[in-house]
Amino acid sequence: MEAYYRERATVYDEFYQVGRRKDDLVALGSWLVERARGGMILEVAAGTGYWTEVAAPVAKAITATDYNPETLAIAAQRRLGSHVTLTVADAYRLPKLPGTFDMGMAMLWWSHVQKQRRREFLRHFTSRLAPGALVLMLDQFYIDGVSSPISRKDEWDNFYTVRTLSNGAKYEIIKNYPSDEELIDTFSDVCDDIVVTRLREFWTISARVRR
Repeated sequence: MEAYYRERATVYDEFYQVGRRKDDLVALGSWLVERARGGMILEVAAGTGYWTEVAAPVAKAITATDYNPETLAIAAQRRLGSHVTLTVADAYRLPKLPGTFDMGMAMLWWSHVQKQRRREFLRHFTSRLAPGALVLMLDQFYIDGVSSPISRKDEWDNFYTVRTLSNGAKYEIIKNYPSDEELIDTFSDVCDDIVVTRLREFWTISARVRR
């Protein structure tokens, strides 16, 4: 999957230009800005920095991480401000970064986390945040006839889809679509005040790291 996003880095933002997503993206931007105001934010899977840029004008500071330097190079071209730091890091092995983070965000990432590693990731991610920190995530849910077709399911019930790049290269990536109940069940291990909402194509979750 890392190779797919590395190769797709220069065209990834075309995702945000799809007309049917416009209303959802406006609503999601407002949702994030309202909650990110004044935050010391740790972001994982920042990718090309689309959501980093949305949060940057209102955040106190952001440390945005991603596994791929190629996608962060795109993020670096945005007007993020000197209070935003871009760092190459594995979401499952985050280093102990300087500062105290009272907010964590991971946008369009949860669908790529294997079901058997969800709790592992969430425990690790929240361990890098302060007690009581706000956690924000958003991702897509499956829409028949709109979402990429599911190519297979593995023994852990992870779903996969095949993506084709403009150069003809094909990549099979993991793409899970959690129910509200699954999200609440997983997050309740380490978080309180869990709120899940759904728009036309996206879901959001907000929660507080348990004190």
